[in-house]
Amino acid sequence: MEQPYSETLLACPVCGGAFTPFLSVRDHTVSKATFNLQTCEGCGFCVTNPRPDPAHIGAYYESENYISHTNATAGIQQLTYQLVRKLAVRSKHRLLARYHSTGRVLDMGCGTGEFLGYLQGRGYQVQGIEPSTKAREQAIANHALAVVADIDKLPAEEQFQVITLWHVLEHIHDVRDTLQKLHARATQGALLLIAVPDRDSWDVQYYGAGWAAYDVPRHLSHFRCTDLKRLLADQGFEVIGTRPMWFDAPYVSMLSERYRGAGPFGSLVKGALLGMASNLVAAATTRPTSSTLYLARKT
Repeated sequence: MEQPYSETLLACPVCGGAFTPFLSVRDHTVSKATFNLQTCEGCGFCVTNPRPDPAHIGAYYESENYISHTNATAGIQQLTYQLVRKLAVRSKHRLLARYHSTGRVLDMGCGTGEFLGYLQGRGYQVQGIEPSTKAREQAIANHALAVVADIDKLPAEEQFQVITLWHVLEHIHDVRDTLQKLHARATQGALLLIAVPDRDSWDVQYYGAGWAAYDVPRHLSHFRCTDLKRLLADQGFEVIGTRPMWFDAPYVSMLSERYRGAGPFGSLVKGALLGMASNLVAAATTRPTSSTLYLARKT
């Protein structure tokens, strides 16, 4: 597969510093090509660099293995993902309802619409953003949702009490610009929920370049807590809390074991054990889980 490297970051989006080489990571999902990660010399923020630009990145999502854009249930990996997703949807709703039992919700990167469909059935007014045509059409057909391709296609006057990005921010080319646009769409005091992989977790240390949540080149940014808190503060959001995401480490470890050559059953067993080990480290220390959920408010 041709690698259309038409975008290279020269300055860190967090602090403006220069980048230095860090790690080479393989795309196991689509191209099988190797991509480079670089870290900022000033603050340590990590990015995939160079990377395909917005006009070309879509080709790296065109795979049956990219299951967040499908409802496939063939094989252990897909069945596990769908089960975890159902459990996660309910957990997300419980958390959101603590702050807003009703209201208007924007889900950026809504995929096939399961989360928004669940909220809509419980009385919320919902709006989705999903750049994938296939996933967007499924969300509309399966759940009768309002979904547009990007944030600039929303009516200018629309604002939201809740904005969610579930494993989406790491896919976005211009993180600062996106957070700025979300700030403009949020009502005063609106709740912002962002879930991202955390490269300070124990499973990153264990798997190294084979950590599945690097997911190059689809993941463009590789966050730590300090990175995201600084970006949010710069764009007018106050972080009011973080939450561990206990389901993520077993699933990421299962994928990482598959990339190492383990079979379906072996990767399931080893992934569960190593994911549990990562979660135990997070529970016993200050290290994060494989992914972290950030709760923020518009200030």
